Amino acid sequence: MSQFIEEMVYASQILYLEGHNDINNGQISYRDPETGNIWIRKGFLGWEETTPDDFILIDAEGNRLKGEGHIPSEWPLHTETYKARADVNCIIHSHPPYSMIFSATDLDLRPVTHDATPIMNTQRFTLTTNTVTNTNIAAQVAESLGKSNTLLLKNHGLVAAGKTIPETVCWAAVLENACKLQLIAESTGVPYTWTEGHEIKMKSKIIFGATAIREYWAYWCRKADRHFNPHSKNHLVGV
Repeated sequence: MSQFIEEMVYASQILYLEGHNDINNGQISYRDPETGNIWIRKGFLGWEETTPDDFILIDAEGNRLKGEGHIPSEWPLHTETYKARADVNCIIHSHPPYSMIFSATDLDLRPVTHDATPIMNTQRFTLTTNTVTNTNIAAQVAESLGKSNTLLLKNHGLVAAGKTIPETVCWAAVLENACKLQLIAESTGVPYTWTEGHEIKMKSKIIFGATAIREYWAYWCRKADRHFNPHSKNHLVGV
């Protein structure tokens, strides 16, 4: 089994444990390092149900090249983003509750805690609240993402994009947590503060640098093993 397939299984389990499950909706994909084609998690499957056999290889037009199962209807969201971003090798699209609620507001994302500091430029895609199933809309999603690592889809969910699978999982996880904590702060009805100025960049560099992300990934994999594979030994600690 390829390491990236094993990492995508871990990523799926981690997303489940971090609250990204929405029945059987959501995708993770990875750009094949040898061919440039796209491995994508098959549709109609809960995050926690994912196994190494649940990934389909497609080309840039969504044609099946390898694997069995349903090609998810939102494959264009992935292929168009890869076309627009040569630096991106992994994409996650999920429907976690706090990101969906936050996307429905007009609130600006604030670094109420550390979580939002590396994703302060997160924008909202507002052209549609529907699923992204055609290449024209998907190309506009990619344009809204721009050079960022995260995007909110209004009344829909989130998109996270990164160079590696561990990094992309981190962006998806911190966006959901940042939305959650800011919504809690808003719900108190009292004034609250957030990190400003140069401290945003400092926190992002220290708390979400490469070493930190590697260790977060290692922790999440151990957490997934405790839940799903209690007798296995986790070795996926690299980014």
